[in-house]
Formats: sequence, structure tokens, C-alpha cells
Amino acid sequence: MQPRCRQSVNETVLCSPTNLTLSWRNICYKVKVKKNDSYVTDFFKGRRMKYISILNGVSGVVKSGTLMAILGSRYQLIDLVLGNPFLILLMFFIFSGAGKTSLLATISKRIKKRTTGDILLNGKLFTRELMAKISGFVPQEDLAVKSLTVQEHMEFMAKMKIDRRYRRVARSQKIDVLLLDLGLIELKNSKLSTLSNGEWKRVSLAVELLTEPKILFCDEPTTGLDSYSATVVIDALKKIAVKGKIVICSLHQPASGLLDHFHKIYLLAAGNLAFQGSLSEATAFFSSLGYNCPSIYSHAEFFVSLLSIIRGNEDECFKKISIICEEFKKSAYGKKMTISIEESYAGTSVDIDDGDSKDIPHPIFAANYLPLNDFKKIPSFQQLRWLIWRNYIDYKRNSSSIFLKFLIYIIGGLILATPYIHVTRNIDQRSIQNVQGLMYYIVTETIFTFHYAVFYTFPKEMPLLLRDMANGLYYPLPYYVSKVAVMIPGSIIQPFIYSALIYCITGLRGGLISFLYFVLPVVLGAISAGALGCLMSALFNSFETASLLSVSLDFLTLIFSGVYLNLGNLPARISWLKYISQFYYSTEAVSVTQWREYNYINCSTNIDTPCIATGEQVMENFGFAPDNYYIDLMGLLAIFTFSHFAGFMAIFYRSFNEPVY
Repeated sequence: MQPRCRQSVNETVLCSPTNLTLSWRNICYKVKVKKNDSYVTDFFKGRRMKYISILNGVSGVVKSGTLMAILGSRYQLIDLVLGNPFLILLMFFIFSGAGKTSLLATISKRIKKRTTGDILLNGKLFTRELMAKISGFVPQEDLAVKSLTVQEHMEFMAKMKIDRRYRRVARSQKIDVLLLDLGLIELKNSKLSTLSNGEWKRVSLAVELLTEPKILFCDEPTTGLDSYSATVVIDALKKIAVKGKIVICSLHQPASGLLDHFHKIYLLAAGNLAFQGSLSEATAFFSSLGYNCPSIYSHAEFFVSLLSIIRGNEDECFKKISIICEEFKKSAYGKKMTISIEESYAGTSVDIDDGDSKDIPHPIFAANYLPLNDFKKIPSFQQLRWLIWRNYIDYKRNSSSIFLKFLIYIIGGLILATPYIHVTRNIDQRSIQNVQGLMYYIVTETIFTFHYAVFYTFPKEMPLLLRDMANGLYYPLPYYVSKVAVMIPGSIIQPFIYSALIYCITGLRGGLISFLYFVLPVVLGAISAGALGCLMSALFNSFETASLLSVSLDFLTLIFSGVYLNLGNLPARISWLKYISQFYYSTEAVSVTQWREYNYINCSTNIDTPCIATGEQVMENFGFAPDNYYIDLMGLLAIFTFSHFAGFMAIFYRSFNEPVY
């Protein structure tokens, strides 16, 4: 029995996995860049922006069972950037191709930028959600947690991508079959960080094949590979295509003879369509225009060279490209493509819809004919569990660097404690400054250590998060909570050991209960500092930018630690600032726990010297309140809660608004 797909209200037709047609028409894509104005004009008038077209109304069509390559010329924006150093750099780092990745991301509905035009599946418009369900996208970058093994990475991705009703045994069998088919079975216990480029490309391909996608998009799968590895990857893609899938690849400088493996090629020039068809048709088309491929050239080199923009000869190159594009539209090959697209628009193909139909097969359950909209994603708490598992594995595999940071923290504590050995023995008026200085340094060392330790967390993982979010693997909340959940144990254990070490070496007063009261604000100071660090890390793309704001904020709040200002005599206009200072809350809390142990302090023999006779008077002298201990703990918890909430909101906003490609 064949699964049925709804074509209209009163009509149904048989739908086969080998019966898909993906078409696109008049796709335009623009990016915003700075105008070529002088720096003086820019300073006085502000930034002046303009839009540059990357894709100019391109169209195309591809059917099931086809492996298609997208090639393009380089430096197509050279005429727009000459004389502007900023745009020249932008060209080399962003616009180095002809829009291949932009087209791939657009027709796969994974782009979030300014695009126009129609994208149809079997002649009908469809949603981003449907495309995500029936397609896979193999990115150019190697984005993954590299400390995981191939097997662990595949298990994590399978759990996130495959319907939750899939049994664990069936999921494991699927992973083993994919690894075997792609020649990765012997590498299943190897870390991702040890793989070659070719092996990593095949792992990325195996991940996308977990859901048996009907359409597979590959962004430059051969880049960085030698000719043999590139051929292995393309042969694997061809085997997938001949099983009835659509496979579309963008290629950058493909090896000689690699185009022979593709059924169709799609040539872009200066953001315009120059040709679509088979390799033999492309050769015949360009020969008819008088462009014959020299014997010393591969076809790929010839096409890219022919459609490239040469600096110093831009006008002639653009004129040549314009003629080629117009001739293609008039040629039999262009008319053939146009007819296929028009047939698609006319609805002659089968409609696969993600509406209310209950008869639409989901890709990973095609054999059982379960509907697309019947897909069961794992719930958030299971996403959290697996994300914590992945983070734990990553932390465990990087334990040497974590231990080194902890060792530096402890050594810093030993160095800090050395001048204060037996600081509380025979305490007098001169010792008050020593004890309070020790309280201050315990707090500041801890806060600075844990605040700056997490700055690399989100800038480093943001590309991975954006890609996984675009593929619908997990939600932002489980991701953020998983990062926090793995950080917190270290933020508790390390300050506890650090505080215990200093407590014993310096001989601070009090028994076990007093020590626990002492260590609690130090631990809360560490986790609140880590929370503020996560906020800074979530807000900015780089460590340098986050540090620029964070250092200024730290020095502002550090003033209110009670050492540099008497907190009891602050003007009303700035006294409120102490309530946003972790240094204030932590220093006051640890000071309270220590000074309440002193009922009498020896006075100086000099009768003209003021005498602070009790620990309570010491606290009043620094502007601390003896009854504020629990208020200080609540303040630290408030900073922890607010920082993590704001950090999550920043991650949430960026995950839905920043472009993936």
C-alpha cells in the first residue's frame, strides 16, 4: 500500500519518496553594507548604509534521484568595492563566492536575511517547518563538541533528531548501519578532534542521514579535502541521490574530474544564473557561444574561470557574463528549465503539505507511513538531560585544563593566606585592618576568578547553538540550563576548598558552624559572579568586548566593598549602588561571620588613639550592619537569578534573530 498525500480537498494521489520536485523562481538576496563615503563624512553624518545584491532573480529546479552541484565565480562584487578598504575586506571574508551558500541556505529555508522569490515543493508553497522535517543540511564548518567520540556524537544527535518513539536498539542499529556505509565504523570510538577533514565530512553526512531526509543540502562538502577524499564523499552523496533523494551541493574549486559524478550542474555568475543542466549540456552550450574548454583545464576550472570577474577588466567581464546569462535563457536548456518550473507552478507534481492531512509520511517513518505532523520531539526535560550529559562529557575530557585553573586558584589562596598566618592571635587595634583586608581579598579573588572563567562559553558555542536551533534539535532554555547545571558544582566545591584552606592557615575564629556561615557567602559570591559572567558572555560575540564592559562594571561595584568607602557615610545619590555590588554583599557577610566572634579587642596604650573595643564596633566603623547577613545572601541570590535570567533572554533573542548562514 502506498502512502497518500493530499492534492486538493476532493482529490488524493499517490505520493512516493522518489516523486519530489524542488523549484525556485526569482530568488533575490541582498545584504546591507556601509556606503563608500569618507571617514569625515561618516563621522559627522553617521553610518550610511546601502544594499548589495548577492542573488539577482535566479531560478532553478531539481528532482528526486538527482545529485546537483552549484558552482560560481569569485569576486563578483569587485566593481562595487574598489577604492573602499572596508568593503574590500568585506568582499574577501563574506562575498568570496558567487552566492552559492546564500542560494543553498535560501532554498533550504535556513536563512534569516532579506530574501524574496518563491520556493516550491512539488508545485506548492511550503513552510520552514516542513523543510526542516524533510531535509538535512551539512554545513561547511565543523561545528560540534569535539571532545565527544563519533559514537557519542551520533547518539546525541540521534536522540535529538529522531522521533522519540524510536526504540533505543533501533536507534543504535541505524547509527551502526550509517557508520558502516560511510566507512566510519572503525572510527566510532575516536574523538571528533582527531578526525581528518574527509572523515569529519562523512560524520556530518551521517548525522543528517539519521532522519533519512528526502532532500539533502551540502555546503562545500569537498573544501579542504584531497582529490581522493573528495571523490569518496561525492560518491557517497551520489549513492544517496540514486535512492530517490534530492542532493544539492555547493562546490568551491572542485578537483579535476569531480563534476563527472554529478547529474546536474548549476552555474552562478555575479549573482545571476548562467546555466543549469548536465555536464555534457554545459559543454555543448558554452561551445555554441565559442567558449571551448582547453584540454589542460578541468571543466570546473574552465567554468569558474569563464564566469569570474577579473580586476582591471570588470566592464568586459560583466558584459560577457550578461551575454552568457541572456543566451542561456534563450537556449533550449534554459527553456527546458523554465518549462519544468512552470509545470511545477501549474501543480502537475504531487503536493506534499504539512497541513491537517493525516496521511503524509514522515521521512524517518516512511516505511510505516506515519504522518509528518505526527513527529514526536523529545520533551524539554529529556533535552536538558542529554545536553547535561554532553556538557559533562566535554568537561570530563577537558579535566586537565579545569584542574589547572583550580590549582591556580588554590595557589593564589596559599599566597594570599601567607601574610595573614595567625592573623587573629592577640588581635589589637592594628590587627583590625589585617583581618578586614583578608576578608576583602578572599571575596575579590573568588569573584574575579569565577566571573572571568566563563567569558568564552557562549561566544565559542554560539555558531553551534544557532545551527542546532535552526535544525530544531533543542530549545534555548534546556541549552542554557544545561550550561549552568554543569558550572554550578565547580562553583560550589572549589570556593569551599579554597575557603577551608585559608580558614585553617590564617586561624580565623569559630568552630564548624561559624566556618559554614563563613563559606556560604563565598560560595554564593562565586556562583553569582559566574552568573554575571554568563550574562556578559551571552550579550557579546567576543571575550574582548565582554571584558571591556565587565572590567568597568567590576571596578565600579568594587568601590562599595567597604574597603575604599565608608558605607555608612555615602551620599544618598550614590548609596543605592552598593545594592548591585556582589563585593558589598559578600564582604559584609564574611565580615559579619568573623567579627561577631570578637567580644573584646585590645586597645592601644596611647590614650589619644581611638579604641574600637568589639567586633560589632568594627562592623559599624566600616559601615556594615551586623544583622544584614541573610539580607546579603538574598542579595547574592538576586544577582544570580537576575543575571541568569537576562543571560537566557540574550541567548533566546540571539538564537532566533541572528543569521545561521
